[in-house]
Amino acid sequence: MGYYVKNRRLQSGSSGVVLPAGGSAIRPLAPAFGMLRYNTDIAAVEFFNGVIFQPLSAAGSISYTVDSFTGDGSTLVFTMSVAESNTQQIIVFVGSIYQDPTTAYTVDGGFDITFTSPPPQGEPISVIHSDT
Repeated sequence: MGYYVKNRRLQSGSSGVVLPAGGSAIRPLAPAFGMLRYNTDIAAVEFFNGVIFQPLSAAGSISYTVDSFTGDGSTLVFTMSVAESNTQQIIVFVGSIYQDPTTAYTVDGGFDITFTSPPPQGEPISVIHSDT
């Protein structure tokens, strides 16, 4: 489930993740929707919106909702606090692994997100929705 992250820097007990970093000239050639990276040219975190890389808004100018769940190794369906009809409108992580919306989960147009395989026992699940 998800992608393997080569050379990740997560330390035991860490409460953060180090994002891939680099200038605009070395952006991935075939980025995936929702991809996050730190752009050293503009000193900002940016994301791929399906067409272009966009910088994340400055603190306080965007709001979002994060639904948090914990995998139990058998549950496939989780109920979100925000209804979603398009997998491309949310960003999902299981643990620190980004979940590809074309293969890892579906949404039903309501409040349910259904994973194609159950998230592992004890793994945190984060579903990020933009409120704008």
